[in-house]
Amino acid sequence: MKVLIFGAGGVGSVVGGFLARLGNDVSLLGRAWHLDAVEKQGLVITGIWGDYRIKALECYRRADEILQKNKKFDLIILCVKSFDTAKAVEELLPFMDGQTMLLSLQNGLGNIETILQKGVKPENYIAGRLIFGVELEPGIVKVTVNADDVRIGALPGVEPKTNVFQLSRAMTMAKIPTQAVPDILTYIWAKVIYNCALNAICSLHEMPYGKILENEKTREQMKRVVRECYQVAEKKGIMLNPDSAELFIALLIEKLIPSTASHFPSMLQDLKRGKRTDIDALNGAIARYAQEQNTTAPENKALCEAIHQSETILKK
Repeated sequence: MKVLIFGAGGVGSVVGGFLARLGNDVSLLGRAWHLDAVEKQGLVITGIWGDYRIKALECYRRADEILQKNKKFDLIILCVKSFDTAKAVEELLPFMDGQTMLLSLQNGLGNIETILQKGVKPENYIAGRLIFGVELEPGIVKVTVNADDVRIGALPGVEPKTNVFQLSRAMTMAKIPTQAVPDILTYIWAKVIYNCALNAICSLHEMPYGKILENEKTREQMKRVVRECYQVAEKKGIMLNPDSAELFIALLIEKLIPSTASHFPSMLQDLKRGKRTDIDALNGAIARYAQEQNTTAPENKALCEAIHQSETILKK
């Protein structure tokens, strides 16, 4: 299988590296500071899934380098930030033919709409959700935690041009635990709500997830965020699991937050580095969808605005 990882940062490098290790023809498209090291020493993968060095990888820094070689791919895996999705899809479309599949492994909401609006056909598209953590330095990726199997699935009512179960099996054989599911939007939204509930609040207070429960103000703010997310999802016809905001809040308090109590959100790291965050694909998306439905999500909107203000201040 000829595979292109479009956005070979931490997550993309892990996925691409393991697929290459299984014998697939894998190309990486990413930042020079990382891929220069990969070309010199191979890609080093360490952490909870084992220690490996993978050398059979083609590395590209720009999409036009691939275009010049007239390369086509069986599978393109999109791993860029949500705010880069539109540009990325425009650049990767020339690498796709009628049988090429695009699998997006991205955080946040709005990616699916953007991908389809930019011209990818629904039958050539598979959505994905992952919850494993990666630390990245030049040429080296470390898998630090895995909260659940990767989930992939076609969009509702769409018959994809590839067998999603076979793809999930190939990824699992490559050491990336993956399940094919019929309700991928349920999984994507569950992760989004988790991130909406925790990331912005903890970033603004510069605290780990566990601290959010120790203060009544942040605890109640978190609950309001979740309730707004559930209201928006219900209006959009998204089936959620658990099926009520109060059950999700209980799950956060009793299980999800305690299991990651010492974890700081990557959004906070982005702010400290003066980088753009993915807030518009999280709380910002909830506020935007609410407005489209002629309702409001004031807590999500306020958090989005506060993060944007922090972005502006920290860039100065």
